[in-house]
Amino acid sequence: MDYYYDVMLNFQERYCMFYEWDKEDDLEYAKKIPLIHVEQKTILNMLSKKIQISKSFLESIKDKTKLKGNHFLEYTSIFSDGKNALAIEFDEEGYSINKSSLILDDELNVNEFMYNISLSNIEYKVIKDDGLIKETRQEEKVKKVIKLEINNMFKDRNYSKLKYIYLEWFDELLEDTEKMYQKMLKKLDESLTEKEYLIYELIKLSYNNV
Repeated sequence: MDYYYDVMLNFQERYCMFYEWDKEDDLEYAKKIPLIHVEQKTILNMLSKKIQISKSFLESIKDKTKLKGNHFLEYTSIFSDGKNALAIEFDEEGYSINKSSLILDDELNVNEFMYNISLSNIEYKVIKDDGLIKETRQEEKVKKVIKLEINNMFKDRNYSKLKYIYLEWFDELLEDTEKMYQKMLKKLDESLTEKEYLIYELIKLSYNNV
């Protein structure tokens, strides 16, 4: 079996690019991890879908990923088709549970190694569409924080703060508080603008001043 050495991984339930890694993420430093060459169709399915690999392949990678401090990840491997690369963590039934992108230098190195590694025919089946995220993690975070805050304000009848946020957001006020609340929720279903980032910062600032 071929291996890649000394790589930083950031396993998440849904695949995200390395430039979206957050300082609060729990990074793993792998000193040694299996490296598997697969065809393009396979890597595209791995990127965008939940899959289940065969028992035989699962056993072939068991306890082969060594972490810093002599700890091991039970079922983990890096896959590449020579153009794209990612690491996947599987459970004991062979279902993909977490994925990690690679930082740019590692991905380039891994893809280059594929010229010297034989193509593997991995037996797997697609379970469901994983839904590659259409928004960045930061955009998802901004929407989540704003939605949580306005939901709490409306639930707690903190209408003065709700009106203040609405005014800063839309540069107007409505007579009906519920209509303002519903309009804010609906706006969060759209693409973010500078206004939403402003509201996000205002919300964070309001807690910093407590």
